[in-house]
Amino acid sequence: MRLSNLWILLALAVDAAPTGPGASYGCRGTSRCEYDYIIVGAGASGLTVASRLSEQANTSVLVIEAGIFDKKEDFFTIPGLAGGAIGTGYDWNLTYAKSVSLNGRNVSIPQGKVVGGSTQLNRMVFDRGSKSDYDRWSALGNKGWDWKSLLPYFKKTEIFTPPTAEIAAEYNVTYVPKFHGSTGNVHSTYAPFFWPTTKNLINATRELGIETSYDQASGFALGGYFCPHNQDPADQTRSSAKEAYYDTAKTRSNLEIITGHRVTRILTSDKSGSLAATGVEFASASNATRQTVSAKREVILAAGSLHSPQLLQVSGIGDPKIHTKIGVATVVDLPAVGQNLQDHVLLTVVNSLNNAPLLVSSQLTSNTTFAAEARAEYDDSRTGPLTSPTGDFLAFLPLSTITNSSAQIHAAARNQSSAAYLPSGTPKEVEKGYHHQMKILSNKLLSEESAILEIIWADGAVVLGLQQPFSRGSIETVSANVFDGVNADAGFLRNPLDVAVLTEGVRFARKLAATSAIQELEPTEILPGRNVTSDQDLETFIRSTAGTLYHPAGSCKLGARESGGVVDQSLRVYGVQGLRVVDASVIPMLPAAHLMTTVYAIAEKAADMIKS
Repeated sequence: MRLSNLWILLALAVDAAPTGPGASYGCRGTSRCEYDYIIVGAGASGLTVASRLSEQANTSVLVIEAGIFDKKEDFFTIPGLAGGAIGTGYDWNLTYAKSVSLNGRNVSIPQGKVVGGSTQLNRMVFDRGSKSDYDRWSALGNKGWDWKSLLPYFKKTEIFTPPTAEIAAEYNVTYVPKFHGSTGNVHSTYAPFFWPTTKNLINATRELGIETSYDQASGFALGGYFCPHNQDPADQTRSSAKEAYYDTAKTRSNLEIITGHRVTRILTSDKSGSLAATGVEFASASNATRQTVSAKREVILAAGSLHSPQLLQVSGIGDPKIHTKIGVATVVDLPAVGQNLQDHVLLTVVNSLNNAPLLVSSQLTSNTTFAAEARAEYDDSRTGPLTSPTGDFLAFLPLSTITNSSAQIHAAARNQSSAAYLPSGTPKEVEKGYHHQMKILSNKLLSEESAILEIIWADGAVVLGLQQPFSRGSIETVSANVFDGVNADAGFLRNPLDVAVLTEGVRFARKLAATSAIQELEPTEILPGRNVTSDQDLETFIRSTAGTLYHPAGSCKLGARESGGVVDQSLRVYGVQGLRVVDASVIPMLPAAHLMTTVYAIAEKAADMIKS
């Protein structure tokens, strides 16, 4: 059936109005439309795959997105206002479940509910992990998933522009062109403005003997490094998945998108004795009429680490115990769905600066005159503070750089049972897979080629990011109705090894603050406070304040089925033909990096796999 014959407009759904020359539409009632590919989710992974598949003119692609198109609000476009969409209607406004390990607290986990997904909400950190981070995916048995295999896709994503001559000269920013792409879709460059106290952090790291990487994109993302951002150097605006992969493809008549609708179920049927995905059911609201659309070739999940496993579970693909609880029939017995959830843990040591320069980032929110002047400068010449989303210089450090106690923490990890701190009821396949992960994690504690902690400087606040968490959590749908949400347990700090690393991280933050470079600013520690020194008191502080760096992953793990894998090496869901997952949920172990570029690379690789 040709696309031109399928004009059943969603006229009654205001937020799903047709867009682009091909127009967006769906099927009502018993009307059955058919596309070659149906993609669930219009974030980084979904739009990347949609764009690449629709490059083939004879291939029809439908994207279904729960969010809507943005209205080009300033917090989307202006780098210095990045993060402003969090908590708005463009955010799913989700929370991780209350946890004893977090002293009974919920933790908010912002996720983009908008075309472009979280690439619209984030703080625009465009970095990669180290070679060792990705090689361990292959070490878990996933052939073709290592640094060498992913590097071409990191480059394929990117349109790299070097730093301005002024920034390069003032800060000695170096880069190696061969590790960057120049013909991709996402603009990456260095901000043309660095906040002055960035120099204090740079000098402090050097004072502590921490080297500055010549280029974090090289596969050696360790020490301090200057961080590119996903921004267009032509007009100093955000370059999100929407601009990069949708706006460049939206004129194609074979690519269509429906917004403001959620996929409620994956449709499956028997094909020649094998179970196959045949399409999806979707709706605009919990009580709205369900609509269906058919997929001739594949259904592709790109709904993210919290919603892709939920969609599998409500479709009867997952743990039979969950299916029984929510009242759906088991289609595929795959208990690992929703397991292995992990996230980078955030902890902040807060200092007030008593001798800070007038030009600090907090002025944008505390000084209306300064904010107005910065906005005028941005509007007039695309220069000044609002061209920087902050985080222009980061540090990713091995455990041995942080503490002299790395050998003791390693010994504790080696002596720990791998199943001791997994969630109650963890399936045996998942336990087996985690046993292999824990061996790798334990060895990385002594490695000089693997970052354990990230350091972000925010004008007195030292943000610590735990990069290699031992703790694991899970995702479980609340009911058979996706609109009822999920129970998301990130497992934060469930394993005491994570607390031990963060405890040393707090002590390192104090060591950093004690350097002459930071002492110039006359810092005074506010949280946890200099009187909080014992392991027990620091643990209380950590469990009472730790949050997320917004990088949930792993809940539809790439790996062998018998070791808790949900998808195979081609990202195909076990037991169902024509069904793949292409988002961060397939990541078996988190890299020491912000996740955006890794997700883009996975999606680019997935698109090539699907095409082949």
